[in-house]
Amino acid sequence: MSDIFDHFRRQAEACLAMGSPFTARLADLAPRFVDRTTLTGRRVIAWNGHAGEDAVPLRLFGGLHRLVLTGRDAGLAAVYPPAEASDEAIAAAVAAAVARHDHELHDILMSPPQTNEVGRSAMLLPGFLWLARRFGPKLDILEIGASAGLNLHWDDYAYRYGDARWGNPKAPIELSPECDAPPPLDGAVEVVHRGACDLSPLDPANPEHRTRLLSYVWADQAERKARLVAALDHAAARPERVEAADAAEFLARELAAPPTDGALRVVVHSIFWQYLADPARLGIQTAMLRAAEAAPLAWLRLEADGRTPGAGLLVTLFPSGEHHVLARGDFHGRWLRWLGE
Repeated sequence: MSDIFDHFRRQAEACLAMGSPFTARLADLAPRFVDRTTLTGRRVIAWNGHAGEDAVPLRLFGGLHRLVLTGRDAGLAAVYPPAEASDEAIAAAVAAAVARHDHELHDILMSPPQTNEVGRSAMLLPGFLWLARRFGPKLDILEIGASAGLNLHWDDYAYRYGDARWGNPKAPIELSPECDAPPPLDGAVEVVHRGACDLSPLDPANPEHRTRLLSYVWADQAERKARLVAALDHAAARPERVEAADAAEFLARELAAPPTDGALRVVVHSIFWQYLADPARLGIQTAMLRAAEAAPLAWLRLEADGRTPGAGLLVTLFPSGEHHVLARGDFHGRWLRWLGE
């Protein structure tokens, strides 16, 4: 039993570092409401797999937050932000909610968290501009693991990096990560085509899908929630939708056709690679290598790369295999450190 709570303790540390003290408290209090008296507790304690890689704490917290968002547990909502409550009150309310909604929470545990953090667009923008300066302004974008496709519309948003700005100042969303010095934002860029896939895509216009995404936003991060709602509204009004498809199969099909209007093909993803098994990774890389035999291709991603702090903004160019670490950034897009051209 102690092993699973080690994962909760590590999750508490991560949540605290990423600006969610309430979710950190939930993780620290887990031994008080995760036990063998409920189906949910038994499933968590005897998790079949790697609880850390499977993000078991976040699966549970997403289910609890969903109960609050849908107004189906007043007792739980009473201890959730913006309310203030003692550890004892929180633990008791969560334990009661787990007992009342045991089967539903157990079923939610069976699905991985699904997020679509639009703040990651602020990490990716400097990478797209870097590619446009090097290869020309026209880009043909293919996003894999795109969820609801919110980062597919990165060029519709406004950005502020310190005193430097990019995009339409009247855009519905402004992203402003902390940075010591702004990344280069010069050069024209034009997205001539965009496509996206996900194994389980979410429709930004579907109320249940919207609730699912919102449930995985930590309950005390109101700004993140508001930003997500604005991005969902914007994406719902756009014609593009994320295709339900395996990433390797999607790329093999899409990359078989020539790029639109002679543009640079860019395969992009953010905080996606860690969820893939080795065969899936190999399939994606194979599809890119084959496509690069006919036309240059760039692989742009924001991913954990075994280094700190944060994630790496990485770009690999095919067919040469040239690789660059352009920046380091926060997993949720809170800060960016540009490393240079």
